[in-house]
Amino acid sequence: MTIMIEAAIAAPIEHVWRAWTTADDITHWNAASTDWHCPSAAIDLRPGGAFSYRMEARDGSMGFDFAGTFTVVEPYRRIAYMLGDERSVVVEFIPAAPLVIVRETIDRDPSHSAEQQQAGWQAILDTFKRHVEGGEPAEPRARRGEQPVVARQKITPFLWFDGQAEAAARYYVSHLPDSRIDTIVRAPADHPSGRAGAVLTVEFTLCGHRYVALNGGPGVAFTQAVSFQITCADQAEVDRLWLALAEGGAEGQCGWLTDRWGLSWQVVPTRLHELLGDPDGDRARRTMEAMLTMRKLNIAELERAAAQA
Repeated sequence: MTIMIEAAIAAPIEHVWRAWTTADDITHWNAASTDWHCPSAAIDLRPGGAFSYRMEARDGSMGFDFAGTFTVVEPYRRIAYMLGDERSVVVEFIPAAPLVIVRETIDRDPSHSAEQQQAGWQAILDTFKRHVEGGEPAEPRARRGEQPVVARQKITPFLWFDGQAEAAARYYVSHLPDSRIDTIVRAPADHPSGRAGAVLTVEFTLCGHRYVALNGGPGVAFTQAVSFQITCADQAEVDRLWLALAEGGAEGQCGWLTDRWGLSWQVVPTRLHELLGDPDGDRARRTMEAMLTMRKLNIAELERAAAQA
């Protein structure tokens, strides 16, 4: 037997999806009443990925972990997951402009009444709706001792693509940590590079920094005069990111590459900076000479070059 609940939310689908799938947002809405809260949340949003949300009474009298494993993740459409007791939950995101219908279908727990379970799940969904539509005032955050929301960064890289802004942003965030799609804005009217309703801009975060991708149309290409340098902790990270970003693009010299959209990256280990800054001028020189012969940077070879007498 299943339980079905739903809520109609007055917000863009991108905002609804982000609030449902971002750990920080989850901690602000995942409670059925003001007597409970969700002090922490961890989420690995992919099929086979796990999630765990800590649920606690505000008076500290009780708490539990709500955890499971994702079985289906279809961005902006559908999420399914399996709880520890093997019950299944399916969440659908249904566009109904200007609303988004969020519908949950939950396998019933036989140890509790259907009415009780439906009321509890609906209460959490109603809290989610209020969170998305109205946000949360700063004062309750302060009472919980949380940090205030930080203003957006002052300078944001703004990248011009020819119809591939969303594809590029999604590719980048899939390979870098602390990264996500934040907002997708669709053109409200026809414009020189596209039709009304098509993706116009994509706001996204890479390693904690905000970027914007624009579908600006043809005729404007990236050049190597501007590139993004990724500092890597070890050779494994260098190898992984080099392979991912160079796929469909072109390898360059000295750790530079051009991705499939023509954007330039430098995949650089921290060890290179250390060796180039060595107070022994000969070690630094030998390091640079070795670097100039490489495409993908190899830490072991750079260290061997530096150590040569």
